[in-house]
Amino acid sequence: MTHRTSTHAGAAQQGFTLIEVLVAIGLLGILTAVLTATLTGSLNLNRQAQRQLDTTTGVQQVMESVRGAWTVASNYDKACAPSMTVPAGYTVKFINLSTRAEPIKQDGTVASPATSAPVNDLKTSTSATCTASSNATLTSGAVPILRRVTVQSGTGTGTTQVIGAQDVALTLDVLRPQ
Repeated sequence: MTHRTSTHAGAAQQGFTLIEVLVAIGLLGILTAVLTATLTGSLNLNRQAQRQLDTTTGVQQVMESVRGAWTVASNYDKACAPSMTVPAGYTVKFINLSTRAEPIKQDGTVASPATSAPVNDLKTSTSATCTASSNATLTSGAVPILRRVTVQSGTGTGTTQVIGAQDVALTLDVLRPQ
């Protein structure tokens, strides 16, 4: 058996030159920087979406608690929600409405403009009973047949609510139970 040896001129030179290696490292660095920036932005969006979802879920739970409490006529009449605590950073407000779902003032007349209708805080209590909210009944003593409840996340005082990017407001019209 005989062996042949190759005597080509380029057979002795194998591998990459220093310039080729440096160019490959540079390209790899650029690709890594682009992918890192993209992934970081994507993860931030994911965290923001998760905060938004958590806030929406919290607001929905508070709204469901109010709706559940108001299935009892006496709670609706007093505009209160016994055995319920509102989490910090959330507000629950209501507006009395006419039978045509128009905001009304305490004397029972339609508020014109609608923003002149009183916005009232819902009373809550950790016990099984609670006291009536202010403006729960009209001046005549009648209880409005319809109320608009707004649950909102965010912080604020009075009717001013500071809303951030992840804050949510839900509004529900609730009919007086029979």
